[in-house]
Amino acid sequence: MMFRRLFGGGSDKKEPERKPEHVWDLRPGDFLKLALVAPEGLSGAELQVASVHAADFGGPHKVRRVLALEGGDGGPYTLWRDESDKVALGLEIQRPVVEQLFDLDEFARLFDPDEPPNLTLQRQAELPQLAGWTAPVYRQEAAHQAYLQRQDPAVTAVDSTLTDDAEEFDHYRLVGDRRRFAVEVAVFDGGRTEVTLVALLPEAVIEEIWAA
Repeated sequence: MMFRRLFGGGSDKKEPERKPEHVWDLRPGDFLKLALVAPEGLSGAELQVASVHAADFGGPHKVRRVLALEGGDGGPYTLWRDESDKVALGLEIQRPVVEQLFDLDEFARLFDPDEPPNLTLQRQAELPQLAGWTAPVYRQEAAHQAYLQRQDPAVTAVDSTLTDDAEEFDHYRLVGDRRRFAVEVAVFDGGRTEVTLVALLPEAVIEEIWAA
């Protein structure tokens, strides 16, 4: 018994329990619960943080920390702090859904280098399965290059000019007239395109958080 005390064997000491104080403190493995007012598929849902990555829009003060979430009815989902300090809840959609929501010829004007970056995009259908996710009209706000970083910017400093695994993409953002919804598009090398519907919500939509 004395031997174990001297050399620390059999210690019953536990690591201090981590208690995140804010949703932006969450790490992979942690959980959050959304309020009933969340968009379709996420009302009252409990979600787990699967991973954390960064989107770098040009410098240390323009780095978005993105939580990739698992759970809910559908997905994949993402979560980040919007520039307006709202909670941005993202739902990635595939081409067939994009075709239902928007006129593809109009949508493709986003990627035309000869078009001015001020596209107005009309929603052509309101889909029941996307209740609480879309706006009737979107207006373009951004079109620029960005970088995807696979590390958590809260742990590792992000510098797109130095990180070898930074993945460059073209970023497009359109926002609804009442600034409650957005559409974000990322086009990667080779043509891979990700379209994300964004619901811009007050922080009260996060009902509870807890560590893994």
